[in-house]
Amino acid sequence: MKKSLLAAVVIPVLLVALAAVAIPALTVTASQSSDELDELRARVARLEAKEQVLSTFNQYLYGMDSGHGEDILDTFAEDAILDVPNFPGANHEDLHFEGRAEIAPLYENYGRGEPRIGGGHHTANVAVNVHPDLARAEVSAYFMTSGQSGVQGGRYEGVMRKDTDGKYRWETFSITSGWGFRAEHAVTTTQSVSAEKYSPFNGRHAAYQSL
Repeated sequence: MKKSLLAAVVIPVLLVALAAVAIPALTVTASQSSDELDELRARVARLEAKEQVLSTFNQYLYGMDSGHGEDILDTFAEDAILDVPNFPGANHEDLHFEGRAEIAPLYENYGRGEPRIGGGHHTANVAVNVHPDLARAEVSAYFMTSGQSGVQGGRYEGVMRKDTDGKYRWETFSITSGWGFRAEHAVTTTQSVSAEKYSPFNGRHAAYQSL
């Protein structure tokens, strides 16, 4: 009888004691899981933003090589600032433009004629740093442009910001030519062809689409 009475008293006390230890442990585990999930979501969001930034960058490059002038200008914010130091086409002067309307004439030649499958703008060592708040991203890359008469290269550097429609566009952009040469004699071996005939995307890049 005494043993039964003792068990009846001790067992509930032990259960209460165990619960007092276990509940905080479960609470800490749940809190840790929530923090880890939030961190994972933030990392995925930055990676997705990076893909969106790269998609805009590729839109710029494809637009110039395929002849879609509207695609080129769409990569710039309305109040974008464009600097082109050491521009080969202007006796190596430094060019400066403020606003999309002021930038547009620089790219007029790229939008003339029918869309084509061309080439010439190549990038490498592309680096993208998306800010934690996803509002802006720094972008830098080496570039090389090739044509019938020569080759030149340099660096693309700038900042893209997330615009009101959710698309990342250039807020500031700098195109610095660092080297180049012209060929005294050039033989054309291949001509550009019609994008409408040969490209399923009409010469445009395969734009990144988030799920």
